[in-house]
Amino acid sequence: MKKIILLAAIIVSPISAQNVYEVVPGSKGNEIVLSIVNESTSEKARRITVGLVKEPKSVVVNSCSVELSEIKAGEEKEAHFLFDVSRTPEAKKDTLRFKITTNGFEPYEKEIYITYSLPTEYKLEQNYPNPFNPETTIEFSLPKEGKYVLRIFNILGETAKVLADGIFNAGYHKVNFNGSEFSSGVYFYNLVGQDVNLVKKMMLVK
Repeated sequence: MKKIILLAAIIVSPISAQNVYEVVPGSKGNEIVLSIVNESTSEKARRITVGLVKEPKSVVVNSCSVELSEIKAGEEKEAHFLFDVSRTPEAKKDTLRFKITTNGFEPYEKEIYITYSLPTEYKLEQNYPNPFNPETTIEFSLPKEGKYVLRIFNILGETAKVLADGIFNAGYHKVNFNGSEFSSGVYFYNLVGQDVNLVKKMMLVK
């Protein structure tokens, strides 16, 4: 879980400098705390809405809008947003944009970048769903670029299908497997590379 604290002033020119934060893929309960400052010396800010206007596919935010009743002159209040991150982000960097609107002041936008940390170890996730019929997804993490093979084999150790065979970048990957041509039973999937040889079991039920 990562906590991101941002500062936004109501009376400023639109879209301030972007901030960049690194977040772990698959992490849940990350928090963005947006502090809203009323820089006026005399006027209250009323009916403040802090809304998320740009949300990437790899990020799921618990609520896209926070309402604040008022902020007195020279004071500040916080808007909190919790978000989860996909285990396999679709890009190396994503953008979240927030828009702040209030009665009597110009709208203000705050933009941040989310980057995703690279894996530090090889990992082959349990397929999901499992048991499955007929499709399932296999995810794996690679700490460095290289040639890797992902294959399915049966209980006799015979290769049933090669799902992937080639050069993969360091990062988080997923491959779909359709078992419609296979009979029900226990199968194994195997990730092999220069420095890795991982195996997990899955079950096809028709």
